[in-house]
Amino acid sequence: MLTIYDLKTEYRVNPLGIDTRIPRFSWKLKSSERDTMQISYQIAVTSQGKLVWDTGEMQSEQSIHVEYQGEDFIPATRYEVKVTVKDNHGEEAAAEGWFETGLMSWENFRADWITHGFEDDLEPCAIFCKDFTLSGKVKSARIYASALGVYELALNGTKVGDTFFAPGWTTYHKRLQYQTYDITSSLNEKNSIEMTVGNGWYKGILGFHNQGSHYGNRTAAIAQIEIAYEDGTKETILTDASWKSTTGARRYSEIYHGEIIDYTFVAPEPVSAVLYEHPKDILTGQESEPVRITERLKAKELIITPKGEVVIDFGQNMTGIIEARLKCPQGTKVTVKHAEALDEKGCFYTTNLRTAKATDTFICSGGEDVFLPAFTFHGFRYIQVDGLGNNPDLENFTACALHSDLEQTGSFECSNEDVNRLWQNINWTLRSNFLDIPTDCPQRDERLGYTGDLQIFLPTAAFNKNVALCISKWLRDLKAEQSAEYGVPMAVPNILGSTPAIAIWHDAATIVPWTMWKAYGDKRFLEEQFESMKACVDYSRSRAGGNGLIQSGQQLGDWVALDMEKGPMKPATDEMLNLSPGEKAGSTDVYYIANAYYAYSTYIVAEAAEVLGHTEDAKEYKKHYRDILESFRHEYVTSTGRLISETQTGCALALHYNLVEEKDRKRVFETLLSNLLKHENHLTTGFIGTQFLCQVLSDNGAHETAGNVFLKEDCPSWLYSVKLGATTIWELWDGVNPDGSFNKYEMNSLNQYAFASIGDWMHKKLCGLEALEPGYKKSRIAPKPVKGIPSMKASLQTVYGELSCSVECKNKKFIIDVRVPVNTSAVLRLPDKAEEITVGSGDYHYEYATELSFEKEVYTKDWKLGKLLENPIASQMFREYASEMLDNPMFMQFAKERSILDISSVLPPQVAQLLEMILAKLNESEGVEKI
Repeated sequence: MLTIYDLKTEYRVNPLGIDTRIPRFSWKLKSSERDTMQISYQIAVTSQGKLVWDTGEMQSEQSIHVEYQGEDFIPATRYEVKVTVKDNHGEEAAAEGWFETGLMSWENFRADWITHGFEDDLEPCAIFCKDFTLSGKVKSARIYASALGVYELALNGTKVGDTFFAPGWTTYHKRLQYQTYDITSSLNEKNSIEMTVGNGWYKGILGFHNQGSHYGNRTAAIAQIEIAYEDGTKETILTDASWKSTTGARRYSEIYHGEIIDYTFVAPEPVSAVLYEHPKDILTGQESEPVRITERLKAKELIITPKGEVVIDFGQNMTGIIEARLKCPQGTKVTVKHAEALDEKGCFYTTNLRTAKATDTFICSGGEDVFLPAFTFHGFRYIQVDGLGNNPDLENFTACALHSDLEQTGSFECSNEDVNRLWQNINWTLRSNFLDIPTDCPQRDERLGYTGDLQIFLPTAAFNKNVALCISKWLRDLKAEQSAEYGVPMAVPNILGSTPAIAIWHDAATIVPWTMWKAYGDKRFLEEQFESMKACVDYSRSRAGGNGLIQSGQQLGDWVALDMEKGPMKPATDEMLNLSPGEKAGSTDVYYIANAYYAYSTYIVAEAAEVLGHTEDAKEYKKHYRDILESFRHEYVTSTGRLISETQTGCALALHYNLVEEKDRKRVFETLLSNLLKHENHLTTGFIGTQFLCQVLSDNGAHETAGNVFLKEDCPSWLYSVKLGATTIWELWDGVNPDGSFNKYEMNSLNQYAFASIGDWMHKKLCGLEALEPGYKKSRIAPKPVKGIPSMKASLQTVYGELSCSVECKNKKFIIDVRVPVNTSAVLRLPDKAEEITVGSGDYHYEYATELSFEKEVYTKDWKLGKLLENPIASQMFREYASEMLDNPMFMQFAKERSILDISSVLPPQVAQLLEMILAKLNESEGVEKI
């Protein structure tokens, strides 16, 4: 039996208010048969009973991104969609949906911009209001609205919709979203509409200097209410000089500093709103998912700190706001401060917020009050509550997780609970840092859309969530901010000013759309961004020296790597304000990294040109790529294959981006393994190298080493933070010390997604789910368990349907379940099997014997030799076969406090082999730790 599900128009189910002139339709298929492929589809689009487009029966497998090719759309109109498909088994299925157009053009916005009748530096949130009366029975009603600032609508005293931070953050001088609301069921005969506007990103304080008014010094609003009556008449209510303006309970709002809500405030008599000169041709319909409260968390614990602070722990670091339900005497002032952590003494820790006050103030009316900030957000796990004594009722406080409402697409679970917590931390960090734009952190005085950070994390993000719309919107702003003089700014939207582009951050212009094309099979990412992608490479070419490489200008290198000697502590803001990398750039040559990315960006543009059929561009950029590669090898690789930067990052980049010749790969990889051995299989990489390290190890035959690096529990490692109780990913490997004290740098977010890039390795190399063709039209399923993770499962809701793999290795037996989506195929390689097989869609189950075991061993090469020799069996075997070393005081003094991994490379081969035999014997006799 064949069924259609998840019918979408432009990635949305039944979207309201889209302005896309050529929307695409996508659907997924389910079938009870294996090897099911779609052989034809038919799409019919109608409006009010009139057919506006019919494809007829198309003999095609295409089930994603089918472009509309019918009549021009009418603004503010509902269209019905019906899709019918047939498969290769003779089955047929159909599904229906709808979409509604928005105003389709700024010219259809007949409303005027209005501003409040108060001074420019108005601190309370402005409220724009109007009363109106209906003239008949309503058939449908819509509000189209936007603001300079962030706004919230209320109709007859009730909030319209459930979203926050409309109209979102865009490059406001060039692009500004408006939103569409269905208010049909909310209207009365007599109505009052209110639009409250806070400073938000438009007028509010942003950046390092506590500076506001980046886009303008006044908030403003625009709204158009379209009412259709059942008798066929229509009425339009527009923002104009007839509207009033006032202020209300929201006396102050800033994203960094918090909100003041005063329910004792008595609003003054409204004054007339003022017409405001501001362009309307920048208006465009909502392009991405709105911000919503997606989860409400109850308080876990009340804590009185050693300083006497009254603190509530919600058990999870997040981005959001606190809802407080209070019944206190009139005028009671309650302050709520937010923090990610407690310090080593158990006291409220806010140093890493820098200048962000992150404080909300609630002033009670004397009745039953509900306080919920609307125009601020905080990064926090803990709140400090003042004004309610030492025993506030925990039931009165709810943490509301707030972020872009993205569809969850990926899942991961395994037999190692620490790894499961790590995956949850990755997911929470993603949620925390996708708040309308992808941000660097949610808590301090930054919260900006750093381009490089995103391109590093994007493969993981695109697995976990459907980020297609969010990134599509953001890329349009990247293109709008890009210039021939300065390239791509570090943050998009850009409020940091104009400075020459920095590699990696600049290269987001090519890497992000290319990553999206591979993840979603959506060619429009390349079509819309191709000129921007070319401009990115051309900018780098214009900055290159005589040898064709970038060798001057500011670079940040392998940001926050641990492979450079640390000097005196410096204020974190100096590092970022002046873009002076200092020790945070790591020891990999910064221009080596810059040119690696320059080469990769050029390669991407050549590949994108081929996909788009731009033959001449493909020729030009392929040749340019070869030229860069030749210059790179001449500059950074010796004739014998030695790199100028033999760091973990230097080696990983060379191998992952194929920057060295085939003859040199072996030496570079051996150098990488040697570097890891020197650090006892601990990584030392920063933002750049971390995303590639484990992937390169797995791709080059050292998957078990990748697993060993991945599962390390001391610093630096992913599980180090987990062991210290982290619930999100840290910005710094050593952000917190084992005793709970903090790294002295104020640039120390506990919620930053760059190091969460390991999620890509977890689903691609560990669980083995990888796209061979864009959008997973063809996939590779090749799970590779590692010691310490004997069972695992992952799934991904691709644009075609669910792709999943579950693996268990227990009692010398593999049990594996695989699912391949309808209308796709997969290349399957099972663990401990040499052959690959190609399978069609369906569910597959395998069971077979194996001699492999992936249980966590108690005795590993991480053990110090002295500790190992305390075991009688180990001591006896060592004395029996290597007594001369045991009796050598110089050797024992050197080796006793070192790990077996550390000393193996300097031991005679027979002694190193003996130690492996001892470990095997101990694990065999004393068992393994059950995971």
